[in-house]
Amino acid sequence: MIDRRLLQNVDWSLLAGATVLAGLSATTLACLHPGRAGSAVALRQVAWFGIGLVALAVVASIDYQKLVRVAPILYVLAVLAVASVFVVGRSVSGARRWIGVGPFSVQPSELFKLAFILTVVWFLTSRWAQPVTSGTVAWLFPLAALPAGLIVKQPDLGTALLIFPVLIVLLVGAGIGARLLSAMGAVALAAAPVAWLALKDYQRERILVYLDPFRDPLGSAYNVIQAKIAIGSGQLLGKGVAGATQSRLAFLPERHTDFIFAVFAEMWGFVGCLVLLAAYALVLLRGFDIAASAREPVGRLVALGATTLIASQVLVNVGMVTGLLPVVGIPLPLMSYGGSSMVVSLMALGLLLSVRMRQFQ
Repeated sequence: MIDRRLLQNVDWSLLAGATVLAGLSATTLACLHPGRAGSAVALRQVAWFGIGLVALAVVASIDYQKLVRVAPILYVLAVLAVASVFVVGRSVSGARRWIGVGPFSVQPSELFKLAFILTVVWFLTSRWAQPVTSGTVAWLFPLAALPAGLIVKQPDLGTALLIFPVLIVLLVGAGIGARLLSAMGAVALAAAPVAWLALKDYQRERILVYLDPFRDPLGSAYNVIQAKIAIGSGQLLGKGVAGATQSRLAFLPERHTDFIFAVFAEMWGFVGCLVLLAAYALVLLRGFDIAASAREPVGRLVALGATTLIASQVLVNVGMVTGLLPVVGIPLPLMSYGGSSMVVSLMALGLLLSVRMRQFQ
């Protein structure tokens, strides 16, 4: 038997925003290639959206407090899955991030992000972790550092970096003091030179290109320059499908995945980008509202973590494509082509729905 109160509390605005974003994604991917090629890519994206909706429904149907209680088990399984790519994973473009499951490829680092959120919430809501002190932070550090190190080694610096803004926001939501938060910032700044030495050469080059965009226009800066040309050429109303030469003639690299925002901007212009960002704003505002209206700390932190995960990916991807941030391999949620990203983004929305549907309890 299904409690009718659960269905009465479904956030349809959240689902509508996600559906609009998936529709814009499929339309953009279909327009990248003429004829059957574009249709095939778009249909695969729609199929992943359908699978993601099933995963969303499954997550939403489970009480989020039960998920938090089993979070340590999910964390261990997720870390083992991330580590397994070095043994059974397949390499694409020099990166070993995917595991083949039949005809599909799964990216364990994407699934880990959800397990990490639930585990941090489990830790912060435990009695012995309250109030949040330097000891709490000291216990949380290896919880984040171990998987981050494994993900960086794949290499996937962008996904590894996403762990830390989510962790900081959850600490703030749990009531960390301003003095301790400032101390953490000071430690991070002090560790920056060490982190610089630990980066690979191409990762350092990306940061240098961010500081000097025309440092290597035909090499490491090529992606950003072509993305800026595509965005700028879209102007107010866009160049349409036929006129989007940067995208359709493949001047823009990674146009299906990391740089799909530049493709969309070239086709539909400033007005189209406003529509796209408005859809993201709807999803994020509903997420933060669910967190603010949660009646107990577990639900509040789960909703806050899931919303922050999506928000940080949107901010980093759009900032990367527009040249406001260094280039890192982070997809645009619900827009970039890829099954793992689509399914995990919808599962994060499933966590939000799980919290929203049980506010009457």
